[in-house]
Amino acid sequence: MKLARLAAPALLVGLAAVHLALAWPGAGERGVIAEEITPYLPRHPVVLAGDGVRLLPPHDQPDRRGWVSTAQWPQLAYVGDARTWPLFIKGHQSALGTYAGLAAAPALGDGVAGVRRSSVVLGLALVALVFALARRLGLGLALAGAAALACVLSPGLFFFARTGYGFELASRVAMLAALVLATRPLTVARSLALGLVLAAAILCRATIAATLLPALLLLLAHPERRDGLRRPGLALGLGAAIPLLFALAVQLALPLHAGTAPAAKLPLADLAQRTATAPATLAAQLAWVADPDTVLLPLVADLSRAPLPGLVLGTAVLALALARWWRARAGDGECLFVAAALGNALFGAWLYGDPQQFQLGMALEPLFVLAVAHQLQSLRSPRFAALAACALLTARAWQCGALLSAEQAVTNPMLSGAAQRRLTAALAARHPGEGDIVTTTYNHVGMLEAWAPQSPHPPIHAYRALRRGDDAATVSAWREILHTYPARFVVLSTGPNLFDGPFTDNAATERALVSALPAAGRTIVARHEFPCESGRPCLALLELSPRP
Repeated sequence: MKLARLAAPALLVGLAAVHLALAWPGAGERGVIAEEITPYLPRHPVVLAGDGVRLLPPHDQPDRRGWVSTAQWPQLAYVGDARTWPLFIKGHQSALGTYAGLAAAPALGDGVAGVRRSSVVLGLALVALVFALARRLGLGLALAGAAALACVLSPGLFFFARTGYGFELASRVAMLAALVLATRPLTVARSLALGLVLAAAILCRATIAATLLPALLLLLAHPERRDGLRRPGLALGLGAAIPLLFALAVQLALPLHAGTAPAAKLPLADLAQRTATAPATLAAQLAWVADPDTVLLPLVADLSRAPLPGLVLGTAVLALALARWWRARAGDGECLFVAAALGNALFGAWLYGDPQQFQLGMALEPLFVLAVAHQLQSLRSPRFAALAACALLTARAWQCGALLSAEQAVTNPMLSGAAQRRLTAALAARHPGEGDIVTTTYNHVGMLEAWAPQSPHPPIHAYRALRRGDDAATVSAWREILHTYPARFVVLSTGPNLFDGPFTDNAATERALVSALPAAGRTIVARHEFPCESGRPCLALLELSPRP
């Protein structure tokens, strides 16, 4: 009996050990992504607005202390004497999850390493909650452990648990905690707890509702847990009211920067047209949850991975879950996955209108592994179920290994820690002064600030002024920048990055700079190349002659 009681804790310890062994090493060495690091920076990056060389807040004012709303992450923050304290990272993403990193990072390591390790710890909480939810939904100890291990071995969790995306991971942790609470009949205390956790999930990232609400409503409507409407209503009302009232109070007291409020870019007139992309959005999300490498390998190392195998497996799991639900044979995990997948597909189509935007699918992955576990549990032969589970976990381990291998040969400047650190060191050795460094693409934001000690002369990030796409306008922007700032050093990306497209054409930016130099009486006196881990071109640093 005592050994049986120790089985679950021992299994959790083993899962934690595997997760830490995979995610902890090297977490502080990968390249810095702009969106992950900017909420943790002591100060807002210095960013030029899209119209000329005007600076975005708070750098447009001599006294930068106090509340500031700006177009650059964090979009609403308090600038204190010691550091900037983020409130809203983006209009629909509060800094609630980021504060876990701000609190834990100093104890976990210096700079980027501490931030990343705080995300590893959040990933550990996510794995534990997947295990707890699996047990609450009736899965045996072995299958619950297999479901949690499938999350540990997932490239999706592995990748994001080694970044500073605290708001993203925290929303998923809170989502799973809410589902765990909802698996038991609601008391008044449990209703209040569920409402608070639901509110926390939505505050971390409002779009988590696309996954969480369909699954949560399904659990609350279950005949075995349904006991009137008052307690579920209390939980749902509290979970919706807190984020709405908080957002309303903030907006009335501290209006967000133009165009950054929640749903500011949601094209209501196009929702009907975007609904037609829901099937393609569902297909992309099914491919992601079955094989995240279909997205991550091209991003990390420019490696192609056919989405068809992942799409076939994901579709098969969804179709089988639907068929079993129709026949009243589906496990709770299958029903939750179906509801969340359909909700994700519809809301993903409305929010993005682009099936390649897989963000909502990240929260769907734990429910996918629970659905697979319930389907394995339904097999008549325990031996065949065990063999199938081993085969699927082996496939997961292969996926994780493929991503680990790809990270040894990074081609993406956004993810190349080696290139970023060498570039930062080269700049530090040249002792840049105020206005000397100009960066050119969105993914340079926060990169130099993260790797270098806090400097009184931060880089000028010019991507908003350079991303207009019209060569003549970009040349004009360069002339204005060269006239206004010393701009002795220009940082360029020379390697491929899937996320550069909507922001800057790097090759066109460099051509425009070359065209603008003669009119400014400037020349390129040196060019330094910094290869990625793969040895391919990654980042470049141009040294310009002084202003005449």
